[in-house]
Amino acid sequence: MENKSEIITKEVIEALREAFTQLTEPVAIEVYTKIGENDMFNDFTADLIGAMSKVTNKIKLNFYKIGDEQSKKRNVLRSPTVLIAPDRYNIRYTGAPAGEEGRSIVMAVIMASTGQSILSDDAKKRLNRLKEKRHLRVFVSPT
Repeated sequence: MENKSEIITKEVIEALREAFTQLTEPVAIEVYTKIGENDMFNDFTADLIGAMSKVTNKIKLNFYKIGDEQSKKRNVLRSPTVLIAPDRYNIRYTGAPAGEEGRSIVMAVIMASTGQSILSDDAKKRLNRLKEKRHLRVFVSPT
């Protein structure tokens, strides 16, 4: 993997700072890792989420180890895993948020902070018509 300083550049920091001017409420972010499992991706995830928390006081960051009580409470089994506002939402990223996943994790933080979504009015109407709960999963591929 590249050197940390080459990945989290000044440009990335500035883009994060600008994006996070939209934050209105604090957002808890929990990062879960397991030493010896996907260490390269764990390091990247910790560095990126750490950088996010340094550009705004609205992000409240905590790190946990998979296997500890908090990971059991949250049912986190994969390393790395990032939870966004886990007491309010069920937003979970497994794997390193690199590439397009980085952009989507920033958007998820903004939406969790503002309570706003980017769904169209039509999509919201369709979702409101559903009678039973649904479990949605979004998979992102690097290809």
